[in-house]
This record gives sequence, C-alpha cells and structure tokens, in this order.
Amino acid sequence: MIKIDQQSFTASWNSNNGLLNPNHGSPLWVLAKKVAYLVFYIPHCAIAACVNPRPESTFSSYYSKKAGYQSFTKQIITPDRISLVSEINVIDGATSQTPTVILFNPLGAEYSINHGLRCRLISKGCNVVQFDYRGLGSTRRPEDLVLDGDSVYQYVTKELGTTAHKVHLYGYSLGGALAAQVKALHPESEGKYAGDRPFKSVFSLLTEICSTEKLGWLIKKISLITSAILIAIPVYLIGWEWSGDWALCRFSGEVLVIHHPNDILIPSPASFASLCRPDQVISLDPNEKGPSTHFAPIDSHMTSTGDCAADAVADFLAD
Repeated sequence: MIKIDQQSFTASWNSNNGLLNPNHGSPLWVLAKKVAYLVFYIPHCAIAACVNPRPESTFSSYYSKKAGYQSFTKQIITPDRISLVSEINVIDGATSQTPTVILFNPLGAEYSINHGLRCRLISKGCNVVQFDYRGLGSTRRPEDLVLDGDSVYQYVTKELGTTAHKVHLYGYSLGGALAAQVKALHPESEGKYAGDRPFKSVFSLLTEICSTEKLGWLIKKISLITSAILIAIPVYLIGWEWSGDWALCRFSGEVLVIHHPNDILIPSPASFASLCRPDQVISLDPNEKGPSTHFAPIDSHMTSTGDCAADAVADFLAD
C-alpha cells in the first residue's frame, strides 16, 4: 500500500539529472557559464518571461478523502532549493504497480487546466500527480523547468513508491516538450509518454512561426532563413533549447502524440508529431480552426475519427 505523507519532499542531484546541475563541469567551465549568463542577462530574462511568464504558486495545505481516492497538496523541493506546489491524487488500494501519471502544464498555466484529463485518469484507476513549474523569478535556464519535472518524477518513484515502468508522463504544448526531456533522463523506465500538441524544438518553432508560405515557396525559404539568422540561432546560442530529436532517441516505452493539422501556434513541420511514426500519432478534428486548435485543453477536442481525444489519451495511459 502507498503511504500518504503531506510533509515536503526534497529531490536530489543524481546520475540521471547531473547534467542539469548549474555547477556541473570543471570550475573554469562553471565560471564561464556564469559570466555568459551575466553578459546575456537581459536576453535570458526576456526569453524566460516568454517561456514561463507566471509568478510563483502559493502553497496551501489541503487534504480530501473522496469516493475512490485521496487528494492532497504537497511541496516538492528541487535540488536547487526551489519549492514547487503539487497536487497528489492516490486511488484507494494503490500499490507500487498502480499506473501513476504526471501531468505537465502548457505555457503560463496552472495545473488546474488539466482537470478534465485528471478526472478521467482517476476514474480508470490511475494515480495522478499535477504540479506548477517554478515562477518567472526563479527561471534562468531551460534546464530549470526540466529539473522541476524530474523532481516530481523523483517524488513519484522514491516517496510515493511507484515502480519506474508504471510512471507515465503527459504534457500539453510546452509541457509536452518538457515531459519529453524528463522522459529522456530516464531511459531505464518503460513508462508511457503522451504529448499533446508539443513542439519538437525551440529552433524549429521560432523559424516556422516567423516564416510565411502564403507568397510561395521562394518567399517561404527566404523567410525561414531570415528568421533563423535573426531570431532562432541567437536564441539557440544563448542556450534556450529543448530538442525533441535528442529526447525521442532516448525513450523507452510507448509513445502517443496528439497533433492538430490546423494548430494555430505550432505549424506541422515544428510539431513533435513530425518525429514520430504514423501509428504513434492521433490527429484532432481537421474541420476545427481558430485559437482553440492549440489553446483549448484536450477534453475540449474530438479526434479526426470522431472520438473524444481526452478519452483516447486516458485509455492509452491507463492501459
């Protein structure tokens, strides 16, 4: 049986996440990274504000016993001493073999955005762990948000006691990109990955968003090159990148990616789905257009075959 404990949990540096440690490497290399951060302080802050614009979440202790499961809040402390607010949902009779799903939020959102999927997963017998990333003031590197996810993963495996191959990750938009990076840190785990409209890399996202194909193939190529030189490459050189290619080749376990053909934010060439096999991808309703194609949560969507997309994701993760 899983033990319910509302005391804070502190994650640690280990062989999996050691490369995320800002003090990793020789003293000279660490000093060089700190100098580079100071030199590019303003660009770093500007990018961080775009990637993670929300403030720190405020922790409030909460416990509730509901029909079939228990729900409580918990502080998870990252190895660099940042406190994350999380909500833990544990079904009655859960053991180390009970599927446990960690939900990763999209840009700027709190964990409540995944409420519909959370309820479906609980009804199918899964534990569900939700959390908010660190706030803007504590976000200084792309690795910081990956470290947040890995800290929650450590809680699930070390304190909650779920065996690694039963830990599954779901991420929506930015959350899908971050969940992929956390999954890549744990090739020993055969848990599942479900990405909901994630991008495959920051570089591809920026170049595709800033280019245009409305005026023909040549203009598309010119705008791609221009946006790469002026925007995407400088952002990459500063260090802001999450590579889906790097992550996917380190995955073990099943993969499912939700893709919208009319996604208003992430063009198809920049989608994580473009890296996956057709049998690993579910497409959403191609008749839908507008902001909801990206900014509405999964429980608001139907698949291209007319099924509820949230049910498809929950079935995949709970199976």
